[in-house]
Amino acid sequence: MRTLRAGLRSELSRLLPADGHCDVSSFAGMTLIDADGALGVAVEDLGREHLVEHHALREHWPWARMRAEQEEQRLYQEIRRLPSADYERVRLLLATHPAGEQTDLWKEWGDLWGRFGFFEPVESWPWCNVAGWCFLCPKCRWPMRAQRLEGGAVRVRCDAHATEGIDGTARPRRNGRVPEWEAAGWDPAELRCFPIGGDFLAVSRAVWRYFSLPGQMEVAQGDALTGIPGLRITMYPHRDAWDFSAVAGAPVHAKEWRVDAKAWCSGSALADALRERAPFPGPVPLTIAIPWRQRSELPALRQAVRGRGDICVTTARELVGEIRRWCGMAS
Repeated sequence: MRTLRAGLRSELSRLLPADGHCDVSSFAGMTLIDADGALGVAVEDLGREHLVEHHALREHWPWARMRAEQEEQRLYQEIRRLPSADYERVRLLLATHPAGEQTDLWKEWGDLWGRFGFFEPVESWPWCNVAGWCFLCPKCRWPMRAQRLEGGAVRVRCDAHATEGIDGTARPRRNGRVPEWEAAGWDPAELRCFPIGGDFLAVSRAVWRYFSLPGQMEVAQGDALTGIPGLRITMYPHRDAWDFSAVAGAPVHAKEWRVDAKAWCSGSALADALRERAPFPGPVPLTIAIPWRQRSELPALRQAVRGRGDICVTTARELVGEIRRWCGMAS
């Protein structure tokens, strides 16, 4: 039993078969049970995305309330009734300001603040507490996970961007001072940190996964394509039907892309959702864009939509390159 408990608290890679038949790099570093004995939040992501409903468990197992795509749609329903300008504003704010002091967030949100239950107090999240401080990922600006190590150090990493080097080690200091970085895969000067308290808020994990992460991809793609002659970018042209349209016209050959960004934790769960997805209407196929860090999942995702002319799958980086080349620009 002691060996089992130790295995559950170690990285998942130690419990997986070493036959090399499947790529486990995207989740090998996860821990099922954290140092405090709680189920890892990253594991909850996988659980939500792979959930199979069981009525006998519904009363006792809160995850059984909804699967990932149901959770995603529930969040969209909260803002779908907004006027178009406010809808776009909320989508962009969730991408650009997923965490911060309440007063700063209130200034950014203005009259929309308090109308949605997207934010939670970070003081209720023990998994990101580094001796009373919370560090935000330099890429997605959301709290990073803290894992206590032997000797008093703390491993700090982003659940979404650890494979891109957002993974380091900090050591708490006395008198409540900001922890000192011993090693980091990024420039510590890029980090924002806050004392964990009632005034520091962040969007819930579901909002981060289904709004903030894909929203940041949408913004980055839009910025990379802005200013190209003959190309028009429209964000959220039909609310949540797809995320943005890129329409090429004169002086280049006409073509349109309709893009939906996805940042699911599990590629296999996304593949299942795409298989079950209703046909996408209209003459232009829907392009599903996933993060570059998940490019190893492309073959399985493309296999899931093989034979369908209404959906194709690529990475955000490859899509930007394709559109730029179509418009005669260097990719």
